[in-house]
Formats: sequence, structure tokens, C-alpha cells
Amino acid sequence: MKPAFDYDHFSHSQLSCYTQCSLKYRFSYIENLEPEFTSSALVFGSSIHSGIQAYLQSVLEADPLRADQLADVFRSEWTGFGGPPVRYSGRETENGLQTKAQELFSLFVDHYDPASEVIAVEESFSIDLNDRIEVACCGPLPPFVGYIDAIIGKDGSTALIDYKTSSRKPNGDLNPMQLVAYSMGASVLGYEPNQLDYRFEYLIKTAKPDFVLCPVKIRDHDRERFLKIVARIWKAIRSSIFYPNPGYLCSSCGYQIWCKEW
Repeated sequence: MKPAFDYDHFSHSQLSCYTQCSLKYRFSYIENLEPEFTSSALVFGSSIHSGIQAYLQSVLEADPLRADQLADVFRSEWTGFGGPPVRYSGRETENGLQTKAQELFSLFVDHYDPASEVIAVEESFSIDLNDRIEVACCGPLPPFVGYIDAIIGKDGSTALIDYKTSSRKPNGDLNPMQLVAYSMGASVLGYEPNQLDYRFEYLIKTAKPDFVLCPVKIRDHDRERFLKIVARIWKAIRSSIFYPNPGYLCSSCGYQIWCKEW
């Protein structure tokens, strides 16, 4: 087992995994177990993300890709996936998901505002949080790292955007923690975080695809709360606090065998 303090970085993905199920976190990030399968939703979302990234990069280079070209990116990412076998849910099929991806890319391209300016795509950041939170009791925290999907300007305002795919429309239960973390990342990239707009942009893979913008307000107190969460989760990890969290997410978890044996 790899001790927690051997980590060379910490990320929102790790935070999110721990808060959803700390035992899954242990299996994935400490014991480095390979999951029995990968959910189709995870591969679908990752492949859609690659298509969006390719589109924004092409806009940045003043040569926008077409929706069918984004679908080619999706297929390339899907077929190149080298992880555990993909497990489909319900009546999903690979062909059906590729058709759905084409529909979502058409929707995304149609909704993209050509008056917008792409400032950055997949902008990486690394933050040393040790001078901002008290972790002396549990060892130094590795650098907090991440990739900002896009920073886009329009009409004098600048927005930090994270793209999501979902099988249903958001209903007000958004968790802003990822954008809060990325607002801190933006600060080390030279932006004034309180002068940025923040939003999630959702591609909804329902029978009739939809595109939903979800603005999020982020201020200093949100970042202060985020730092408290990071400190307490890191302390819990260093204290080896891991336990299962049974719920609806279990069906898409590839660690079910190990969880049952725990």
C-alpha cells in the first residue's frame, strides 16, 4: 500500500472521490487497485470532453472544427480507451452512445457564441496550500493541481467554465466545490478570482439532448470553506479513516468485489 504522504499531488478528483466514498478512495488512490470495469458514463464524459477541448482549441487557432469532426475525436478517444472493460447501463450500446455524442456536439457547436473569445483551454495550475491551511498535525499537503477546461471572454467579462455531461438536467443541487478550487487556480495564473464569472455548462444526454448553463457565484468565503474541507479531508486520509458509503453510486463502481470483502 502506498502511504498517503507519498503523494506527489492532490486534486479535486481525489477530494470528490473521498467525499463520495472514502473506501473507494483507498482502493483507487492508496492501494492502486484496478477496477473490475469502467462505467460507460465515465468513458462517454471523458470522450465528450476531448471533443469540446478540440473544438475550443480550433476556435483559438481561428479554424473551428465541425460537429462531425468532433464526433471523430469522440470515436478516436472511445476506441483508444485502454482501461478496464466498459460496462453499459440499461439499454446503452456503443453505437447508441456514439450517435448521442454526434447530437450533443451539434448542439454544442450551435450554441457556441462566435462573439466569444477563447482565452485559454485546459489551463493547468499547481497551488501550494501549506501556507494557507493548518496541516502540521498530519504532514505537509502535496501541491493541489488541476486543469481549467476553458477561460472565455465576452463583452468585457471573463468566465471560467467547466464542461459536464449528464443523463438529467441539474435541479439546483450543484456542488460548486470544483469551481471554487479552480478559482484558486486562476489566482496563481494571474487572474483576480473575484473579477471572474464562473459556470458549469452541461450537455444533457436525454432522448432530446439539451444544453444548460449553470452560473455559480464564488467569493472569498467559499474559498475559505474549501480550504477547511481540504484540511479535514487530508487529516482523515493521514489518519486512515476509510469506510464504505452504500448508495446509488455503487452500481457504477468498479470496486464492488473488494468492497464486499472489506
